[in-house]
Amino acid sequence: MKWSRAFILLVFFFLVSTRIFSAGTPVKDFTLPSATDGRLLHLADFSGKVVLINFWRTSCSDSRRESPKLVDLYRKHHDKGLEIFGVSDDTFDSVAQIPAYLKQYGITWPIGLNDQGEFMRELRPADMGGTPANFIVSRSGDVTALGKDLNEETWKKVEAAVVHALSEPPPAHPIISQRELTVAPPFSLSDLQGKTVKMANFAGKPLVVNFFTSNSCDWTGAVISKLHRDYASRGLQVVGVDLFDSDDAIRQCTGKYGAKYVVLRGDQATQMAWIGENKGWATFFITPDGRVLKKIADSIEKGIEDPVFTKYVEYLVKK
Repeated sequence: MKWSRAFILLVFFFLVSTRIFSAGTPVKDFTLPSATDGRLLHLADFSGKVVLINFWRTSCSDSRRESPKLVDLYRKHHDKGLEIFGVSDDTFDSVAQIPAYLKQYGITWPIGLNDQGEFMRELRPADMGGTPANFIVSRSGDVTALGKDLNEETWKKVEAAVVHALSEPPPAHPIISQRELTVAPPFSLSDLQGKTVKMANFAGKPLVVNFFTSNSCDWTGAVISKLHRDYASRGLQVVGVDLFDSDDAIRQCTGKYGAKYVVLRGDQATQMAWIGENKGWATFFITPDGRVLKKIADSIEKGIEDPVFTKYVEYLVKK
């Protein structure tokens, strides 16, 4: 399909006047659980393609305005190498609406759930604001934040960015590699009975390690206990590591949710080795060979830890 002279001039105008095509930064792979099935979605799956990462949510009126335009953009340019990777920012009170939303707008590209992991830590700028927002990943593996899509002018920038990125020739070899999983740090901590428990004690089986305090206990206490109840028979091991509370406070926290898994007394060395900073909550999903599949160190109000954590555990127990 030939582009009109007017559209080419529009692309040039945005190249010159908005500078949105200044060199991006090399993108890193990230993983999200699929919103529609049991897959884990990797940005690296689209290596060599132009990828529009679309950050959206079902309850956002601007996302609803943008979705038909995205569908049309995808229809026009998918055969030329455009992929769209949707990242849903829905919370627990709206996440169940995702399938109906996708059906309503005819969205067929992959949708991942925002797990508050490396996508939020490494890619999305803290000052970007809400939804919808877009990022363009070039065929050569550079990512540029296009910002928040609020009106027709900002949408034209998105369209121009896609056309410009598609003009780049495909690379000879895949550019974006799947993120290499790091080995989980060791630990040697005592349980509430004074028995020493080591990371090596859990080798060979999938593991969830949840760091918490009496202040963050309620964030995922119910979810972690439910995972243990539902998946222990399938080999899942769960370890809670309390950071610096008294034994009474620890028992009050774990007793609230009927926790039956191993609970350890944490220390600063373990906190820093695992979390890397002075945070009082984090959850890690560890493969049977001892590697960190996912680190989630932030939780939000109305978070979706229940479906997100369950999808990661399902993946681990099937390995």
